[in-house]
Amino acid sequence: MLFSSWAQLGEVAAKGAITYLAVIIALRFFGMQALAQMSAYDLICTIALGSFVANLAFARDLSLASGLAGVIAVLVLQELMRYLIFRVRRVRKLVAEQPCVVVWRGAVLKDRLASFHIAMEEVRAAVRRAGLASFEEAQAVVLENDGNWSVVPRRESSDLSAFDGLDCPDR
Repeated sequence: MLFSSWAQLGEVAAKGAITYLAVIIALRFFGMQALAQMSAYDLICTIALGSFVANLAFARDLSLASGLAGVIAVLVLQELMRYLIFRVRRVRKLVAEQPCVVVWRGAVLKDRLASFHIAMEEVRAAVRRAGLASFEEAQAVVLENDGNWSVVPRRESSDLSAFDGLDCPDR
């Protein structure tokens, strides 16, 4: 069916617009971190949020208030989880993925590449993007918990405090 009625078209447009504005206001209230550098958990919440928004606009049997309650519930749970991850170490270990060191002091840690199913080409690309020509030039290459690569060049500094809490060999 190409067209049902003007009333249905208006209802979908109105619900979509109101939902859009409600999500913008909610994100402003909860902070933009809900969208910045998403972790796997944040991505799941964003997908759930998108599902609520899509269902709300098109579902005939779902009231606007019910749909918005679902949107707010997802955002509140996401904020609660973010708070717990920040405050409770056990929750952080359970929910947040730890960064993975795959190169340390110029040596590729092949066992970690294998256990995390990381291709050597991905690591080489990260090193090149960092402007380095070889692994030897890298103090560390880390796959961060947000999926980005951090490449730290070797330096004379003996302070390696940025690696505290990471599983670095001989450290």
